[in-house]
Amino acid sequence: MKMPPEHTLRFDSFRLTDLLVDETVISIETSPEERGRIDAWEELKRAKSDRLILVQDTTPDTVTVLSRNESQTVQLTDGARLVSLADSDNVLIDITALPHHVWAPVFQAHLKAGKQVRVLYVEPDGYKTHPSPASANLFDLSISFGGLSPLPGFAKLAGPADDEPALFVAFLGFEGNRAERIINQLEPQPRVIPVIGAPGFQINYPAITVACNRSFLNEFDCNADIRLAKASCPFEAFETLASIRQDFPDHYLYIAPVGTRPHALGALQYAIANESHCEILFDHPVRQSNRTNGRGLIHVFSFAP
Repeated sequence: MKMPPEHTLRFDSFRLTDLLVDETVISIETSPEERGRIDAWEELKRAKSDRLILVQDTTPDTVTVLSRNESQTVQLTDGARLVSLADSDNVLIDITALPHHVWAPVFQAHLKAGKQVRVLYVEPDGYKTHPSPASANLFDLSISFGGLSPLPGFAKLAGPADDEPALFVAFLGFEGNRAERIINQLEPQPRVIPVIGAPGFQINYPAITVACNRSFLNEFDCNADIRLAKASCPFEAFETLASIRQDFPDHYLYIAPVGTRPHALGALQYAIANESHCEILFDHPVRQSNRTNGRGLIHVFSFAP
């Protein structure tokens, strides 16, 4: 069996003693899901610790955080201000309940600033079944979508050159219509390389992902091009993108991280390191409350400066 990378730790529960010395935590103040409520953060909150930064409110462009008993609003494109929120060189970002448009620029800002960044993600024990399950939406995960627009800090002024071929790399999840809606806004439509999370969080999840995306896979005739990356591993997602780039060295990569959060994390890490030949495409889902059940494994990923 392939062992987890040495820069990934797994926990059944996360305690204060599992934090690094002087590590500052960035997390959501109130999680709508059970898995987003970490006992260690509650302890820090009761102690009114200056090692805890809580996200209280967000807009598409700003985030309001509680830090050192004071609330402040920061532009999500202001990397220097985001980094200044934490005094420590060690930062842990809990992405379990934070929206992508918040944790992505926070992750990018601290990584580019040379901080020792760790990212925590808690698996759900299960997902809420859709009241009217269909082939493309077995689980009830999103209310609506904000539409295709850049994640803060990841906007590109120019895409591929007119004569540069492109690929659409889609990290697929359980919402089978997301990748199709995104690629339909690209003209001309590039060749599709799908990425499935396998092994999945649970043994049947890869098969469910394929079933939910069957229409997309068939329409773009890309079943033979499917790549696999462990659903819980951002580093395998990064390596998959690196492998695709090696196979198509002259192609521009449109990357749609609409699958697992660890896959999205790896995709963003790749985009940060390879700004010249790729861009992130995201559709900003409005999530259902209580869309997951219970709490599974806790993953902590380490990103060296």
